[in-house]
Amino acid sequence: MSEKKITVRQEGKEDKVLDAPEGAVFLQLLKRNGYPLVCCSGKGTCGRCRIRFGQKGAPLPAPADRIAFTPEELRGGLRLACMHRVRQDCCLQVEFVESRPVEAVTAHKGATGNINGRGQEECPVTDRPVPYLIAVDLGTTTIAMQAVELPSVKEWQQGGELLIRGEYSCMNPQREWGSDVLSRIQAAAQGQAGALTESVREGIAEGIGRLVRERGRAPACIWLAGNTAMEHLLMGLDTAALGRYPFTPVSLEEMELKLLTGGTQLRIGLLPGISAFVGADIAAGLLACGLGKGTEEGCRLFIDLGTNGEMAIAGKGRLLCTAAAAGPAFEGGAAANVPGTDMLALLAEMLDQGIIDETGLLEDAYFEHGWQKGRIRITQQDIRALQMAKAAVCAGVELLMEALGAQEDDVDQVCLAGGFGYYLDVEKAARIGLFPAGLAGKVTAVGNTSLLGACLYGGDPSLREITQALCRRAEVLNLAEQPGFEARYLSRIHFKKETKNDEISDY
Repeated sequence: MSEKKITVRQEGKEDKVLDAPEGAVFLQLLKRNGYPLVCCSGKGTCGRCRIRFGQKGAPLPAPADRIAFTPEELRGGLRLACMHRVRQDCCLQVEFVESRPVEAVTAHKGATGNINGRGQEECPVTDRPVPYLIAVDLGTTTIAMQAVELPSVKEWQQGGELLIRGEYSCMNPQREWGSDVLSRIQAAAQGQAGALTESVREGIAEGIGRLVRERGRAPACIWLAGNTAMEHLLMGLDTAALGRYPFTPVSLEEMELKLLTGGTQLRIGLLPGISAFVGADIAAGLLACGLGKGTEEGCRLFIDLGTNGEMAIAGKGRLLCTAAAAGPAFEGGAAANVPGTDMLALLAEMLDQGIIDETGLLEDAYFEHGWQKGRIRITQQDIRALQMAKAAVCAGVELLMEALGAQEDDVDQVCLAGGFGYYLDVEKAARIGLFPAGLAGKVTAVGNTSLLGACLYGGDPSLREITQALCRRAEVLNLAEQPGFEARYLSRIHFKKETKNDEISDY
């Protein structure tokens, strides 16, 4: 295989001439030679690995290039680095688009008690430091932590204050291997498992170390909640079976990790999970919102939207759960590079202005280049991705209610969890059909319930058996195997305006 000369230019860096084997993927070549890019999964879907070829040497555009770039940009030599291989000597400019920083939500609300309360840290009687715990939410996109006074956990359950003494958040460093769970499972199968484990452990150790230094002493305990794949990668467990049917985890039980931080070995407890795609973060969320005890009256829904859409319904003595793949749709489009909550608002605006019709189709004037507002460009691909994600979530919610034998009027509350839900405009979400229209007035944004649930689980041992029992008795529905899911999913793709009686009218 012959070597080719690739001259690489990037603003702020000296030009480099790389020796590249013919057939090498440009993205991997550049990353190996000091041009890092976070969050490209190598599938041509995110639009961020942009390179610009000189006047000669630009390969013919791939289908993904034609979606990501306008005709003028294509003529200017722009291509996606993950879609093309080295074939000849060439000169290129690296124009990687870094992911927009995502704010990790640590606040949690909508439950009894005064969240984020502040009070005296020292014990007023003995003047001894009050013990504290560290709760960790290991998300696919972000990692969030809180240092919480241990006695206040039980006080909060009685209507008192939960005393939070420190917070930390960062992006999950595993995003280097892709923004979604499947990309990381695939990377692990290709020999990157050790690197994935090491990177996330370093990120967690950094956050814990900072909180410990701020407090000046070690915590009484550390408890972590994450989805099943994230916990497997953290523990160094084999994730291969999570990426293929029947999606079997190595373990869903409570686990323990020993992690060296600042020269001290600390023990981190991992909460138990429910299934391969309904993990410990959802078990923590159900605990935080008081769902799934088996004694609740009425009917309540729980929805956590992120790179996956996990849902649960509790009522009639049962707890049913499911999950729908959302991908990066709720984080914003590749070209738009905006939060998913803003994407929903923009789509509602586009519907009002007739820029897109009820099917999600852009007007002819915008179909090829996308719709531009300021520096934001929304393409037909972005719209379709969000349509598919919202249709899966809405169909999942409806099938959960149907399996429980519940109607919209039977649902007392919808707990919308996660960072996406925390900032969501519920009215706009209902207008584009993210959830059944009759539930719009019952939605409460509850924030980071994974973090709160980890705090409760660690701070009150009596809640551990409750959570473990919740995981054991939860009934998990595989949407793909549910009769009528495909038809219902397809019927929810369009932007229709629904009535409480499920009558569909054009938007």
